[in-house]
Amino acid sequence: MTTSEPPPLNEDQRALQDALRAFLADQLPSQALRAALETQAGYSPELHLRLAGDLGLAGLTIPAEFGGFARTPAEASVMHAELGRALYPGPFLPSALTAGVLLAAGDRAVQEQWLPLLAKGVVNGAVAAAGEAGFWTPGPDTVRAVPARGGWRLYGHRWFVVAAHVADIVVVPAFTEAGLAMFLAETRALGFTASGQLGLDVTRRVCVTAFDEVPAVLIAEGEAATAALQQAERDFLLATAAEAVGGIGWCLDAAIAYAKDREQFGSANGSFAELAQACVDMLAQFQEISGTARAAAIAAAEGSDDAPVAAHVAALRAGEAYRAVTEAATKLFGGVGVSWEHDAHLYYRRAWSAERLSGGPQAHRAAIIDLHGPVGLAGL
Repeated sequence: MTTSEPPPLNEDQRALQDALRAFLADQLPSQALRAALETQAGYSPELHLRLAGDLGLAGLTIPAEFGGFARTPAEASVMHAELGRALYPGPFLPSALTAGVLLAAGDRAVQEQWLPLLAKGVVNGAVAAAGEAGFWTPGPDTVRAVPARGGWRLYGHRWFVVAAHVADIVVVPAFTEAGLAMFLAETRALGFTASGQLGLDVTRRVCVTAFDEVPAVLIAEGEAATAALQQAERDFLLATAAEAVGGIGWCLDAAIAYAKDREQFGSANGSFAELAQACVDMLAQFQEISGTARAAAIAAAEGSDDAPVAAHVAALRAGEAYRAVTEAATKLFGGVGVSWEHDAHLYYRRAWSAERLSGGPQAHRAAIIDLHGPVGLAGL
């Protein structure tokens, strides 16, 4: 695994960061976010289409031939960091993962049908890959696919499916008699249901999906299916690590603002010193995790052999740091920090919930050992 310091954001990446941060600060302040969370969808479709159209977020990593902008995982990391900073509740993450699966699977007809719609943001996608414990590794409870009437039917359940309640299409790993394959199903099909899965995070809807004789299209099998699933998991880990960077950045800025207020209006010296030290600790966490997440995204963009393990390392470190920082922030702000009126608890909820969407620390450590041997855990 590479340990060198990643290069800073380039001019285009900095422009994307600045434009997205300014847009979300203006269009999704705390009151607007909370209002969106109370709706049936859990986000504002109108704002979502503006982000997709005005800023091109929906098609950021989709090739130009399908209406996208062909940016790399490095730019995607910038996008997800800003969405995480704002706790954006819409389905950009699952739709981006869906596009990545379609590209990796290589079915040209499916790509031509769905990728332009995903790039415009007029269709939402979801990836139903996790088992009941959150692991993406195929196991005994993986969905089954059975040939029927010239096509396929899916049977089984998947958990921790982000935004499945608003998805138009869902991609699913499933076992056939020949082994693992990847399928695409439309959520309007009979037999498909998405039920809300209870969790701490109120800013992101997560579902349990059920497949009961759901018609589906085979898009990859064998090694291609395995590669597509691994690609989706890697993209997911990079995105959630970047979201953690954005959330930690918000906590840091909020803590600094709180410290300035305390200094301005007076406080006991010991109390202020403790507050200042907390800000220093948050800054150190932010810098470390920013570098780790960015290095992993660059490794993916360059196709490095270290990219798979780097993604798990980034997700592991980012998840642990995000939990620690948000817990410190809620304590730092005192009683108001855990009140519904303060946004700190929303970040705390996101930190604890996001880490479990792909199996949590145990899954990452197991994957690092599998990919890099026990030495890969050194220092983690």
